Parts: sequence; structure tokens; C-alpha cells
Amino acid sequence: MPDDSPLSIIVWDLRLRRILAALVIGAVLGGSGAAIQACMRNPLASPFTFGLSHAASLGVAFALLILQGGALQRFQIYIYNPFLISSSAFIFSLIQVLIVLVLAYKAGLSAGALVLSSIAISFAYQATLYLLQYLYLNEILVSTIIFWTFGDLGRISWRELYLLVSVSAVVVIPYLIYRSFDYDLILSGDDLAKSSGLKPERIRLETTVVTALGTALATSFVGVIGFVCLIAPHAARLLVGGSHRYLMPASMAMGSLILTLSDTIGRTVIAPTIIPVGIMTSMIGVPLLIYLLVKSGRKAWS
Repeated sequence: MPDDSPLSIIVWDLRLRRILAALVIGAVLGGSGAAIQACMRNPLASPFTFGLSHAASLGVAFALLILQGGALQRFQIYIYNPFLISSSAFIFSLIQVLIVLVLAYKAGLSAGALVLSSIAISFAYQATLYLLQYLYLNEILVSTIIFWTFGDLGRISWRELYLLVSVSAVVVIPYLIYRSFDYDLILSGDDLAKSSGLKPERIRLETTVVTALGTALATSFVGVIGFVCLIAPHAARLLVGGSHRYLMPASMAMGSLILTLSDTIGRTVIAPTIIPVGIMTSMIGVPLLIYLLVKSGRKAWS
């Protein structure tokens, strides 16, 4: 067990907690991105571009403001009940999952139109978030939400980290790895998947719900971390190819690596000021998203 010396507090309670959070959250986001890209056969698909992260952040704001599930104390957010925050984030993510599925199956939108419409819905979530901040003219509550949206690995507590690790290790990561071969079949077409005994619609629903769970947990504990779920699968695909037998674990490892490096850069580039990791990943991810949008307009998924 760690002692109470300053060195022990820095190593154990600060550095180790941030590193473990980066490894777990990066793995969940990276694997989720690879799974959704395969299920939707869309290289731009991810929990972030599909609006799951923004929906989860609105759920967090609802729990903090409406349900009064936390407060800002000494420049740190104190959560009274982590289960309340994460449950609210998950419910709002599920609402966005249903919207995406309706747009995909009922409205029949193309892959590019589905991403663009999801991004548009994300702006609606952000507008609602701003409206909540405007209606609750309490600078402490508003500061709590603004601080949350930055995305910071340093705010997660050990209790929240244990919950995140437990759900990720028992549900999210095992499911995504278990479905790796199925994702290859779905990527080849629904007809081939059905001839192999799979139910593509059911797998898509299960995958989006599982990835929504992982995304909601990550967002509820550390805030919005964008683009890791989009960047990691593409980087891993360049290294190991398109077979999800190798791509899924590689995407998880790449997500962990990207998030850890982004957090390290954010802590050191203008030290002692710490740039939240959510800002760092967005600065890296925005140019990549524009590049992928331009590229996807020229040729389809291959």
C-alpha cells in the first residue's frame, strides 16, 4: 500500500491513476470505433462522430444540474453518486443510438449522410447543453459543466476507476473481441453474414449498445474525449491490415497509446499549466476528420 509521503502521492494517486485511466478508456474508445466502423461499413463512423459522446455529456449535465449529482469543490468536481452520473450518460447515449438506427434503417441514409446528420444532431446536444447553462444562472454549476466538457483524466477517482475497469473488462472489451470474426463477415456484406448464420441487425444493435455503455462511462468520469475512437482504428489498420482478428486488439492498443501520449503532451508542453486531454485529442483529430471526409467523398469503403 502507498504511504503518505509526497512522492508516493504523486506516483500512486496522481500519475498511476491517470495512466490506468488512459489505458482503459483508450482501449474502450479504440475498440468501439473499430466495431462501429465495421458494423456500419463506414470509415467515418465512431461513437464520437455518431454523437454518442455528446449525448453522454448532455446526460452528465442533466444529472449534475437537474438531479444535483455533483458539485465543484476547490477546482475539482465532487460526485455524490457515480452510478447516477454514469446511468444518466448511458440513457442519453441510448437515445442517440436509437436515432442513429432509425436514420440508418428507416430513413435509409447513405454512409456519408448518416455521419453528417449525426454530427448535426451533436450540435443540437451542444445547444441544449448551452441552454441548460443559460437557464441555471449559477456560476458554480455552470463552471462545473464547462470544466467537465474539457475532458481531463486527472479528475477520475479510484472508486470511479474501479467501476470503469470492471465494466470494461467484463462487458465491453470481451464482447468486442468476441465479435471480431463476425465484424469481418458483416463488412463483407449482410448477405454473406446471413448465409453464415449471423443476424447483422442484431449484432449492430448489440454493438452500438455496448459501445454506448463504454462511451457513457468514459464521458461521465473524465468528460468528452473526442476523435480517439476515430483515429485509433485507422492507425491500427495501417499496421495490421483489415482483419478484425488483429485489428480489434490493435485498435485498443492504439487507442491507449494515443490517449496516453496526448495526456503526456498536454501535461508537459506548457508546464506547469496542464492542457486537458480532450482539447489535445480534438486538436489532433479535427484535421484527420476533414481529411477522411474529403477522402470518403472520392471513393467508398474498401
